[in-house]
Amino acid sequence: MKRKLLLILIPLIMVLGVASAGFIFYFSQSDLVYSEVYIEAGTDKCNVDDFLKHPADNVSFSKDTSFDLMVPDDYKITIKWKMPVFGNQTYHSTLHVQDTTAPAVTLATDSIEMYTTATPPTAADLVDSVIDVTNCSIDFKEPYNFTKEGKFDIVVLVADSSGNTTESVIPCTVVDDVTPPEIAGVEPLTVSQGDAISYKKNVTVTDDKDDNPKLEVDTSSVNPDKRGTYKVTYTATDAAGNVSEKTTTIKIVSAKISEATEETVNAKADEILSEIITEGMTQKQQAKAVFDWVVKNITYSETAGIDDLLSAAYKGMFYRIGDCTVKQKTAEVMLNRLGIKNMEIEKIRDTRGHYWLLIDIGEGWYHYDPNLQLDGTLIFYWHDADLWEYSNAHKNTHNYDPSKYPHIQ
Repeated sequence: MKRKLLLILIPLIMVLGVASAGFIFYFSQSDLVYSEVYIEAGTDKCNVDDFLKHPADNVSFSKDTSFDLMVPDDYKITIKWKMPVFGNQTYHSTLHVQDTTAPAVTLATDSIEMYTTATPPTAADLVDSVIDVTNCSIDFKEPYNFTKEGKFDIVVLVADSSGNTTESVIPCTVVDDVTPPEIAGVEPLTVSQGDAISYKKNVTVTDDKDDNPKLEVDTSSVNPDKRGTYKVTYTATDAAGNVSEKTTTIKIVSAKISEATEETVNAKADEILSEIITEGMTQKQQAKAVFDWVVKNITYSETAGIDDLLSAAYKGMFYRIGDCTVKQKTAEVMLNRLGIKNMEIEKIRDTRGHYWLLIDIGEGWYHYDPNLQLDGTLIFYWHDADLWEYSNAHKNTHNYDPSKYPHIQ
């Protein structure tokens, strides 16, 4: 029995000995694991097999091995190999994550045409996108003078943090332009309340170098729903930044009343006059009778005014409501029917406008304002000096330009 067992063990020991010697010889060689591995930054993956010179099972990275394929650097790698009979073995390598790829650059434009007065572009302005695994800087390869007329190539230099660079060339043309555009066709406008306003109609802008200069219209002071005269400013700007400006006015007037014909207005005026004018009255008394009728019968309304003579008088006599213009024009029609000489006078507009009349009954021109003033004052047949004194004491209610009117008594 002992001899038989010995015969069995001796071959087994010999086999194991040869096998062990083979493993010891094979796994002690330096070519089992690469001492260094190089991989391009941005690569999708890196496996332990990339470090082995021969395929093998049960091989893995150690738990404390870490690396980032997006960050160029040198990483220490530890590899664990679970071997039969001999157990776990440890090997070391270095992973070089390297960046040798230049940035991929897409330009924002193929060429540049600009004026000497324009804001110079930065290098980043000329780049649409950059693709790279690291942060990149964007600069001009050299300084460029964008304020001098001429043609030259711009070189945009994009560099990543690993020192890889991409150069892109953009042709540039710089043009000198100091002549502002010309605005033509700007005229005073008159528009009825509620009507559409075409501020740019018949207005043109031309420029010696810019085929399409920009035109802007400032209408911020215009209230299209309120009668009055407003300022409108036209501003033209060419591509070089040269600016020209023109200013005009727009007058917002009330729409005409279709029934306000000369026949209907005069007939109504004659009807009223027949009730307030008596035989033997002087012209001054007649003017006072008209004055009193307007003051007492037409209710003041800030928003119910109208500009057209016949429409305003129609509104004053038929609807008996209106602002200072309606009152003034209603009185004007009646005075005309009586043959009393009169003319309109306008206040210099500040925060408010105002209109009244001058009348002349053979004694020279006198002020005639058929509006009840805020303090209850009635201005009938006033001397000029008296009106100025009142106006100055009441925040310039009747401040006007004397050079536009005949001498007032």
